[in-house]
Amino acid sequence: MTTEKDTRLEVLSHHYSESYGLLKTAVEKRDRLLLYMLIVICVLLLYMSAPATVGEWLNSFVSSQVHVGNTANLNALIDVSFIGVILMLGLLSLSHTYFQTVLHVERQNDYIYQLEARLSQAFDDLAFTREGRHYQQNKRLFARWTKVIFWMLVPALFFTFIVFWQIFLFISSHAPLPYIIVDSLISVCMIISLWLYLSAIFRKR
Repeated sequence: MTTEKDTRLEVLSHHYSESYGLLKTAVEKRDRLLLYMLIVICVLLLYMSAPATVGEWLNSFVSSQVHVGNTANLNALIDVSFIGVILMLGLLSLSHTYFQTVLHVERQNDYIYQLEARLSQAFDDLAFTREGRHYQQNKRLFARWTKVIFWMLVPALFFTFIVFWQIFLFISSHAPLPYIIVDSLISVCMIISLWLYLSAIFRKR
């Protein structure tokens, strides 16, 4: 009986270590995705401030790569509005994956807490309490602020950007109608992802 109990404890401990490693990987992925999202949003803000300039930069880059001296033909091929659509598609992909990853991290945290509770019973609640009970009892103000950033501030800034993008799209961009339609559909998809993400977050709370 003791041998069976020790074996189960060993298996559970190994599973805990493996799960915690996966959690750390997911947290690193979440942070990278947030950084990539911010970079794309910054590029889009630059695009909103000077679309023609961004188009010229891209055309100059393409011409240098294909060794074309005159960029006049490239300017006709690579429409400035097309650049905006590509950037928005990239932001859609990044933001959707980011929201999924944040929710995955939260679910993994809950699972780690459950594993710790099972393991700590075998050690009179003196071990395997770091991520669960110990963390909850000694939660610092900075940890709470970090949760506010990921749960509230980032979604609020993301939604604000989408609103400003739509204003730019319909008032200042002078983009052809097909590009406006595609950009608007992408924005709607991002808002749906954001709404589903916030719904899951606040249900968890």
